Amino acid sequence: MKKIPFVEILKAFGIFSLGILIVVITAKITDWTEEPQQIVLPPEVVTDIKPKITCPADYNSFEDTSKRLVLIENKPSNGFQGILKGYKIMLERTGLTSDIACGYLYYEVSFDNQPIEEDYMALFMRPSDGQFGGHILPDEKKGAIIDKFDDRTRVLIPLDSLTYDGIERSPVKEANWVSLLNVTTQIQFDLALSADVPEGKINFAQIAYKCINKETGKETDTCSLRVISTQSFGF
Repeated sequence: MKKIPFVEILKAFGIFSLGILIVVITAKITDWTEEPQQIVLPPEVVTDIKPKITCPADYNSFEDTSKRLVLIENKPSNGFQGILKGYKIMLERTGLTSDIACGYLYYEVSFDNQPIEEDYMALFMRPSDGQFGGHILPDEKKGAIIDKFDDRTRVLIPLDSLTYDGIERSPVKEANWVSLLNVTTQIQFDLALSADVPEGKINFAQIAYKCINKETGKETDTCSLRVISTQSFGF
């Protein structure tokens, strides 16, 4: 058998090594020139988002609010000759695993079957301790809605933005009655029509509200307001 010269073996080994080197270098150049692949991670799934419970300042939202408490209906009331004649209304809140989240004060008032004169007349409503209420002065910039009809004035006010003052009407103050109603299980309000006419009337007064579970932060129907007593004053 003919022996392969050692030189030829070296040449063959060199060619083989050069081929491997070319393949390696080509692969590296390809890696360098190709755009890096982006790793797309699946979107994070958030399961604990608690939707905020709101009471938008419009009549449709008010009408859709199912929990309601009638405070008074078709009662005479006035401030004729400087004597305020109205009603002390005691409220009780039950279902204490939840709080009131938001709501509305809705009322209709009149005198002599006419809409009230807003410059001289106002609903008077305040907690009986004398704080955080008085002559209710609806502020449309804060969500209040005022409508006048032939026989009455109708007002809708967000519970968290009650604007009020004394007889002077300046400066106008603001109170959050949502927080006020959540502070205690019972609260008494003085309610009257402040109008220096004998024919004043509270046609209707109501609170509409939504409840929030304290632990889950979700809307619930477990909280409740009810009137436990009504007493007149000034008559």
